Amino acid sequence: MRSLDLFSGAGGLTRGLHDAGWDTVAAVEIDPHANETYAANFPGVELVRSDIRSVDFRRWRGTVDLVVGGPPCQPFSVAGRQRSHEDPRDCVPDFIRAVREVQPVAFMMENVPGLASPRHRTYLLAIVNELRNADFHVTVGVLDAARFGVPQFRRRLFVVGTRDQRFLFPEPAYGYNAPLPYITVADALCDVPHDIPNRAIVTYAKNPVLRPQPWDGMLVNGGGRPINQREPSQTIPASAGGNRTHILDDEGILVNYHAYLMAGGKPRSGVVEGVRRLTVRESARIQSFPDKHEFLGRQTRRYNQVGNAVPPRLAAELGSSMINHIQGISSASGVRSDAYYSSLSGGLYFQAGVLRTMNIQEDSRFLLDS
Repeated sequence: MRSLDLFSGAGGLTRGLHDAGWDTVAAVEIDPHANETYAANFPGVELVRSDIRSVDFRRWRGTVDLVVGGPPCQPFSVAGRQRSHEDPRDCVPDFIRAVREVQPVAFMMENVPGLASPRHRTYLLAIVNELRNADFHVTVGVLDAARFGVPQFRRRLFVVGTRDQRFLFPEPAYGYNAPLPYITVADALCDVPHDIPNRAIVTYAKNPVLRPQPWDGMLVNGGGRPINQREPSQTIPASAGGNRTHILDDEGILVNYHAYLMAGGKPRSGVVEGVRRLTVRESARIQSFPDKHEFLGRQTRRYNQVGNAVPPRLAAELGSSMINHIQGISSASGVRSDAYYSSLSGGLYFQAGVLRTMNIQEDSRFLLDS
């Protein structure tokens, strides 16, 4: 079965779909650094190095079964101005245009959970209605990558369309109330290859922000936080490379410092000795990329490519479920009844007992009535 990867970046979706049995025939990406990485890893895939707005997708009509892609998330991210469709970086309409021009059997769009927030709910419903009008049954879900075997807590929204009947997201296999324990950072990094060290120093925050756990809050300057290696990592950001790169604290320096502050100690200053920041390869391991996947360009660009990617292991799970759906094989663990969902507002249906409000919680998954 053949796929087309839009906003392909470094190839996280392509890698995962390939592992699931998909043949990606073409990819579209504008970033030149990501394109070098993609071309090195997928030499057999046609790479269109262009702005998606200038691409005519009709030449793939009748030859592609699945259109996938993650349009830029900045218009909907809580870290930005959240201008939605008024942001010139909003490329969701171009993803929809590609789906209309290709007329695939199915599509899968990835973005941040902020697209489902009250602020952007009207726009999300408009997106879904337009895709329904293109003769698709549309399912929307927010999935946490850690629940699907990725050693990282990373919640992302997926909008999935299929022709025959509504797609069912795979049931989580890792973590609480699941058959398998989480894959931890320690598991992921146990034999990681050597990589160029991250030279960004770690300094104590002048005004630390305390939380009950040392992995939260802000003990050091910048957005990087110490990682609890006994569980999945915090989300790997695309802004890593400098002081927003997460920290390995093998000797418990920052853990002990957190306990000291919680007991009323005064903040320290200067460099934190005995800790270091993640390398690019360690970040890629936490994103579930195999070591054979090369990242090219300057170190900051390579961190950016890793952080922007869809974790391949999550993409593989979704890709396998999509193959099963298209071939008419229902997942034995999929959600099977609309009675399992409770309506909240605006035609949105949420998994009963999991999500009580529009706030995204762990393992929240919801459907739009189609």
